[in-house]
Formats: sequence, structure tokens, C-alpha cells
Amino acid sequence: MKQPASIYAFMAITLFLAASCTKTRLRPEGTASLTLINAVVGADSLVTNFNNSATLPGYYINANLIVYNNYGSGPYSVNNYQLSAYAGNQQLMLYKVPDTLPKSEPLYDLTLDLPVGSINTLFMTGTTAAPDTLFTRDYPRNHPVSDSVTGIRFVNLSPGSQPISINIHGGPPGSEIRSIPYKGITSFKDYPATHEISSYTFEFRDAATGELLASFLADGININGSGTLESNKWRYRNCTLALLGLPGGSGATAQTVLLINNY
Repeated sequence: MKQPASIYAFMAITLFLAASCTKTRLRPEGTASLTLINAVVGADSLVTNFNNSATLPGYYINANLIVYNNYGSGPYSVNNYQLSAYAGNQQLMLYKVPDTLPKSEPLYDLTLDLPVGSINTLFMTGTTAAPDTLFTRDYPRNHPVSDSVTGIRFVNLSPGSQPISINIHGGPPGSEIRSIPYKGITSFKDYPATHEISSYTFEFRDAATGELLASFLADGININGSGTLESNKWRYRNCTLALLGLPGGSGATAQTVLLINNY
């Protein structure tokens, strides 16, 4: 039986539209980079929730665990902290472990602006009683091979602290950075990473009194990385040194410095 031409035309149009929709759905939309840092005093661990799945049984067993004063060290992968699967206006809720039951309130309920191709960091700071945030759009420096340098920036995530200063051990207080207020962050600054320099010791001080609050040893600056089992984690790369903890704190709340690799 001969089919009317209109039927074949309808089928052709339907197949074309279906193929077009399939192509649209499969086309990558692009993503952004988001680094999450837990500097919340009293929040040993935070878990992420990007799609309001709080009521799903067992959801948090496999959710990203963001540990206080940690960026991929010990048993925790850097992939927990550095994400690249989201873009656009993205909701993010973070729950304090073990407050992850369906009726628990998130410590944070945020909407982040993550343009495609952007590099972003969300520093979570404050305390569990008064959580706070610092969101930055990052522009790590590009280091030509001809320049043996490392890029370092500094951020003050110590709630209740006075402005801090930075110096290299042996230099006068404030000789590197004169003043960083709470939730203040510097731009990346280049430091030589040549074979003659094995390490830097950065000292974080009270900008007004000069009191030493914490220090950080950046060692392995001159590791060759060629023909050895240890690579140079500084040369041609960028990082952030963050002051965490409470002024006058001790133990888990003591002021300390966290290394965050920005690459």
C-alpha cells in the first residue's frame, strides 16, 4: 500500500528534530574550577551538597569531605577540595559532620557565580557559631620556563585577629606584606626558586605589635626534579599560604598556616 508523501515528510522532520535535540544535549557546556577550603574553627569536617539531596539515604557517605586545615594531605585526596564539574549559578550547601540528617540545617547555604572557564576559591572561615566566607576569582601567574620563580599569595582567615604582617625569617616584620586584615588576601608575588635557594621561612606576625603568630617552612625550593623521585612543588607554580585558627588559641584552635596549591 502506498503511503502518502505527507507521512514521510512528517517522519523526516521528527527524526531531524530528535537528532538536533540529541546533539544539543551531548554538547559540552563547559565548567569552572572551584577550590573549597575549610578554615572554620570547630568544624573538623564539612560535607558538600550541590543538588539539595539532603533527604537521600546514605548520600553523605560518598559526598566530598572538606577537612579543617587540610588540602589533600594524609588520606584525603586533593580532588575532595578542587572541583571542576560545575558552572553558572550553582547552589552549594555544606553540612558540619555529623549534622547530616534530613532535618539538619546546613552550616552554609550559598549560591555561587561560576562563569565557564573561571578559577575560583571559596574560603570558609569564622566559627561554627558565626560562620563566614571569602570568595575569590583567581588569576594565577604564568611563569615562563626562563624564570625560575614561584608565585605565593597570603590570606588571613583567623577570625577575631588583628591585621597581620608577613616577613621572611631574618627580615624585619612587615618586609614582605605590611598589613592583611581578617579576610584580606594579597595578589600572587614572585619569589626566586633557583638552585641557590633551598627554603623560605615565612613569619606571620601581628602587624601592630610584631608578635610572632605562626610560621611556615617552604622547603625543597631547589629540588631538581629531574631523575629523582621527588618533584619540585614550587618552581613555575603558584600557591596560597593561609593563616587559620583563633588568636591566643591552643591545640586544634591554635593559629597555624595552611599551604594551598593553585598551580
